[in-house]
Amino acid sequence: MARILISSGLIQITFAVALGWVITFMYATGRPLGPFKDAKRVLQCHIDNILMALLQFAIAAVHPAIPEVAGWLLVVGSWTNAQLFLLHACSPGGYVKHRAVDAATFASFGLLSVAYPWLLYAWFTA
Repeated sequence: MARILISSGLIQITFAVALGWVITFMYATGRPLGPFKDAKRVLQCHIDNILMALLQFAIAAVHPAIPEVAGWLLVVGSWTNAQLFLLHACSPGGYVKHRAVDAATFASFGLLSVAYPWLLYAWFTA
């Protein structure tokens, strides 16, 4: 599971670096790029991808016995949590109000809210 978390983290941080170019263009020109209309939301996505990648690295590096299901919850929650900002970035107002988006947000935080206490429990019982 550690290898999966590290791989996911590396992919996620690489994606964050690529978003850095989108942010650079948007702030330099003051114009949207492709579907992205709100530079602040792209920046939030960029930062959240970096943070989520670092958290995956940290868990992989220090946890002696990562429960597989908790690890997958962490991977999926880390990715969905960060990418929701991209959805909002596609809106000129920087926010999309829709039940599906609310459900995805709830699911994302729900996954992480289960994963981290599970990992904490596994840490103390390993």
